[in-house]
Amino acid sequence: MDERLNRIGRLLAVAEGLEREGAYNGAKLVRAALEREMVRYAAAEAPSGGAGAAQAVEALIAELGEDLPPHVRDLLPGVAAHVREGSTIPLVDAPPTRVCRACGEVLLGDDARQACPTCGSPLLAHKEMYPIWFLEPATSEELLAALEVGRRQVVAAVEGRSDEHLAVAPQPGEWSACQTLEHLLFAEGLFAERVGRLLAEDLPDLASRAVWIETLATDGAAAATAESASTLAARFAELRATTLARLQGLAADDWQRAGNHPEWGRVTVLTQAAYFSRHQASHMAQLTAAADGRVPSR
Repeated sequence: MDERLNRIGRLLAVAEGLEREGAYNGAKLVRAALEREMVRYAAAEAPSGGAGAAQAVEALIAELGEDLPPHVRDLLPGVAAHVREGSTIPLVDAPPTRVCRACGEVLLGDDARQACPTCGSPLLAHKEMYPIWFLEPATSEELLAALEVGRRQVVAAVEGRSDEHLAVAPQPGEWSACQTLEHLLFAEGLFAERVGRLLAEDLPDLASRAVWIETLATDGAAAATAESASTLAARFAELRATTLARLQGLAADDWQRAGNHPEWGRVTVLTQAAYFSRHQASHMAQLTAAADGRVPSR
């Protein structure tokens, strides 16, 4: 077995043992080390590109076979097909999912809202599996603060750098700072659009757009918008400030204004603020590294 996988397994087992003994703070520390190992392992081993990701899913089906939960295994070929085509995966092909913390049973769709059929554990004992950590719960106060910090971080990341420097990719296959800003600006526009619709319309249908596909620049690092990094950063900051001003005046009920999304299902102003603030945060290491002429963690 890969030594890194062995470390992951040992850390997980020790954390579980500490929890069983009531040593919860000890388990917290070991789970932090576990998370570190998983993040670094995934970063090194994750497949690249749609075709590579689709092949990886198909390899899982072939190699793990009966070890996969049958209802998950049945859905994975559809996942591979969507990824290979570059299309988003609708909720109908990947329904709400929870895992029973007591016995590990995977519950999908309507079953995910019921007691575990295997051990009887109630819904409260289940772990909800979010499509991405951007959608995990947060308060409006936390998100308002994060959105403001994010606005300042984008401006600071490119401050004092020339547009010529920011247009150069740190190495082949990596985004330049300018390309990363294109991506962030597109997502910020989508965020502003959705906030506006959620507040103005009753249960709007929100189109799903794969922002990571629509904002890719050419292999020659020519920005798809033909705008400079300084212009893109200024536009991002202005748009974020406008959206922030709108959100800061919302009543508690307005944060729960909802719409329907083909990937996520029911979404609210609150969950969209969580998604887009965290989306930006996930790209900040990439942006600051590219502005320095390097790739993240190097």
